[in-house]
Amino acid sequence: MKKNFPFLFLFVLCFNVYSQFQPAPSFFRTPRATPLVELNTTQTILVSDYGAVVNDGNDDIAGITAAINAAVNIGTTANPVRLLFDDGIYDLMPSSGSHSLNMTDATGVLWDGQGAEFLIHNPIVGFLRLLRCTNTIIKDLSVDYSTLPFTQGKITNVDAANGFFEFVVDDNFPLPVESHFTNAPQRWGMIKNTKGGIKEGTRNLIPHNRFFELVGTRTYKYGNQNSNDLSKVEVGDYFVHIARYNGSTIILNDGGKNLSYVNVTGYASPAGSFNARNSQEWNIINCSIKLKEGRLNSSNADAIHVSGGKIGPWVENSLFEGFADDCMNLKYTKRQIKEVHSPTQITVQFLTEVNDNLEFYNPRDGVFLGSATVTNVQNLGGNLFKITLSSPINITNVDATDHQLTDKAYIETKSNESFIFRNNIVRNSRRYGILIQSKYAIIENNLFQNLSGSGIRIENGVDWGEGFRADNIEIRNNRFENCGYDTDYINSSNSASISVDFAKLGTTCNLSTTWCGTTSTSWQAHSNIRIIDNTILYNKRGVYLKNINGVSFTDNFICHRDEDITLTGSETPIQQTILNSSNINVVDFNATLPQPNIQFLLNEEASATNIENSGTNTGVGIETINNGGQITQGFFDTKVGYAFRINTDGDGQLRFINSSDSSPFSGPISGQARTYSFWVKPEQSIFQTLLYSGGPAQGEVFSVQMQSNGVVRVTDNNQNIVRMEDMPLNIGDWNHVAITVPENNSIFSVQLYKNGVASSETHSGNDNLINTASNTVDLFPRFNGTVSDIRYFDYQLCGSEVESVFFDRQVTLSTHVLDRKNTEVVVYPTFVSNTLYFSEPVTSIKVVNLLGKVLISKEDMNPVNELEVASLPSDLYLIRVNNNQTVKFIKTN
Repeated sequence: MKKNFPFLFLFVLCFNVYSQFQPAPSFFRTPRATPLVELNTTQTILVSDYGAVVNDGNDDIAGITAAINAAVNIGTTANPVRLLFDDGIYDLMPSSGSHSLNMTDATGVLWDGQGAEFLIHNPIVGFLRLLRCTNTIIKDLSVDYSTLPFTQGKITNVDAANGFFEFVVDDNFPLPVESHFTNAPQRWGMIKNTKGGIKEGTRNLIPHNRFFELVGTRTYKYGNQNSNDLSKVEVGDYFVHIARYNGSTIILNDGGKNLSYVNVTGYASPAGSFNARNSQEWNIINCSIKLKEGRLNSSNADAIHVSGGKIGPWVENSLFEGFADDCMNLKYTKRQIKEVHSPTQITVQFLTEVNDNLEFYNPRDGVFLGSATVTNVQNLGGNLFKITLSSPINITNVDATDHQLTDKAYIETKSNESFIFRNNIVRNSRRYGILIQSKYAIIENNLFQNLSGSGIRIENGVDWGEGFRADNIEIRNNRFENCGYDTDYINSSNSASISVDFAKLGTTCNLSTTWCGTTSTSWQAHSNIRIIDNTILYNKRGVYLKNINGVSFTDNFICHRDEDITLTGSETPIQQTILNSSNINVVDFNATLPQPNIQFLLNEEASATNIENSGTNTGVGIETINNGGQITQGFFDTKVGYAFRINTDGDGQLRFINSSDSSPFSGPISGQARTYSFWVKPEQSIFQTLLYSGGPAQGEVFSVQMQSNGVVRVTDNNQNIVRMEDMPLNIGDWNHVAITVPENNSIFSVQLYKNGVASSETHSGNDNLINTASNTVDLFPRFNGTVSDIRYFDYQLCGSEVESVFFDRQVTLSTHVLDRKNTEVVVYPTFVSNTLYFSEPVTSIKVVNLLGKVLISKEDMNPVNELEVASLPSDLYLIRVNNNQTVKFIKTN
């Protein structure tokens, strides 16, 4: 089963065809236009004319600032101006402030970076602050730091019992004792893997509990740690330590409207990446927050942090990886209640406008206090505003410090509604993919992969006083892979790839308590949550839905990951949980046999001139190459009928080719996802090669081999190896082998299967990223035995899908030959909705489920060639025919 995921191709899209944007969905309460991606400028400002020169090593802030001011002075909506940069490096050397550059009150300005890189020489200052800018585009540029706001190194010693570890700082990274670390308002660390994600099973935050002690050249001891936090830390892991300066983002959009970032890349940031407040209709298109080669961290906070917007962002065709907090955090505007004059009149801090709709919440008891519209506003000065409400609200708890305990007011009309998140990749990062505390959103066609927390989390931040309830959120056609594996996720009761809950304050606390904790409330605060047509490859739990009025959960493929490390003891995985919710509509996914892109049954007779590809990509053929080896088509095997008999030692192979011109079919390249499966019957206990793809001369190899002891392994050029030592192949017998590879992942993420059962692999070497070269896909170039039914899928099959391919055994049989030469009855199809068929009449039938319960039993009957099973529930069954043969079948709807 494969969903349609256009994000797999997003980085080769041509963005001069902007008309391809799909419109905003019709269920949005407030309509919005498609993203602004072009301005027909009528005038041009050359940054070089104002003294900013690329690649000279001098500070370019003054020159760029002068050019910005000139552009702002002449740009209008009717006559936009192009601010033109040169391709090269601009050096920014700020001595103070939150951002290196500022642009205020711009209208109709196009920043045309032309591929320029902005190199910031102060690791505590961000790149660009935009204040009240409208109809403006920032495009085609990248941002990086000469001195990074984080450091990283490999762990060389761990002593969990005594609460310390040692690590050596990588070359070209700052030392953790430099001033921007020691002076940072927030500093902490993470244990990371080679992909830049949190190491599975570790805490997602290693607190800074003491100083770093120098114990060798660029080597530090980091102590005073909780031993439990280090229980999964090992020598060879990576440690990343950040110096976080909140507010110093790559780009801050304050009060902007119709503002777009197009093809902007950020490699590092002392805080978040794209932050916005009090803004509306702004867009992030074809942008990247990405890991530069050799780095394990990108931004030190959220990739996107949005507060108080009337209309939220439109994010499309973008990549986010390696960040140190959530990918996206959206929340309502909150207003602190300073004084209650009457049930309809209160004083709040910060601007509140007439017609704002406020929602009020008692966080102590988890009680909704009601909503009201602002009918009058009086500015008292000092950011205090006395407001009149359209309806009385019973507010009973306020405090000058805005403690967690106090009643809260949220501006519902500034909740970042009409938010769109489409065709993006979010991967290899800390915490959540998206944390939603807002309304009216569509999240579709995205990949959420290798995140230490939930892919999507919908919950109010009651202990932070942030955000509020969600309404009309649609989550459609996304793929979730390996979301949730840090200790917070493992220990939380409501963890899931998609988790929805609503909280109140937990423990009894008072005004002197810093953190009160949280617990779930009984109020069905959220409404109209639709989760449709997603693929969820989960750890621990697929979906957790609680406190919702209006749930639609439809046609989602949910599969537990065989590699899940989050379950402990007797815990079992849970597909979905729905609690304290009403108006629920659940439609289960109708499982079907996964359709391969390429499938060669290899069941042709010796005289056949064409080897049929029954997969969906019929443009791929298979070529038999004999250079002294023996490849016999139409070899008859008593169990499978016709197959291919192979005896090669580097002198022959089966090769995928493009049928149109017989050129080699390169197969999956770089980090593309893939699944290979085939049936093999090795005849000798010798080293054999089952598949060879990629290099070596052209780049990295992806090779599947069998050791002389029958152990299957996957390796690359550099002897980084994944082995299936727990299930060696049976020599002289048929074995089903499957190899699954997730998108853009490392070699240790490869999962091996034998006969539909996942291996608990062992690893050696380094967990390098898979980067398969474009060359050939050769099968069985060094093999002695018989092979059948080769399948290739251009995505990672889940464990249950691999199992279904294994059970689809009869499709490899040459049934027209079995009628003459095999006494076994063929029972087909494996996936059946109404009728099972038998290749020859049977006189007894017994059908049982996996619990052993007999559901159908017929003895000593007249011979029949079929059996109706339409009345059976969807499940896996065993059928025994003629009292001497048992096979499996899967009943579908």
